[in-house]
Amino acid sequence: MKKILAFAGSTSSTSINKKLATFVAENLENTSFDVIDLRDFPMEMYSSDAEKIGFPENAKKFNALLDNYDGFILSLAEHNGSYAAAFKNIYDWSSRINNKVFREKPLLLMATSPGPRGGLSVLEA
Repeated sequence: MKKILAFAGSTSSTSINKKLATFVAENLENTSFDVIDLRDFPMEMYSSDAEKIGFPENAKKFNALLDNYDGFILSLAEHNGSYAAAFKNIYDWSSRINNKVFREKPLLLMATSPGPRGGLSVLEA
């Protein structure tokens, strides 16, 4: 049985993207899944100066978590036509720890938005 990690690229407590990622994970056959929340991984904004001090514990924790899964479901929030700062930050830190953030494993990338393009802008970003 494949083990899937689902999450939203958002820190909203009412994230429609977390709901979408969870819905898709619940409806996959022959898989087990976990859903995480980026709010559980707070960390300072990435910068080269911050990296010189060292990697935040939550960046290391998130990065290590990815090793435990066979694939990922990620639903990106759209903020001003691009991805949310929280997702960009955790991705930036993770890519400095392991430049193959998703370990060359399958990734279902989705987005939804109440805007007129319904998440298309972030997928094109």
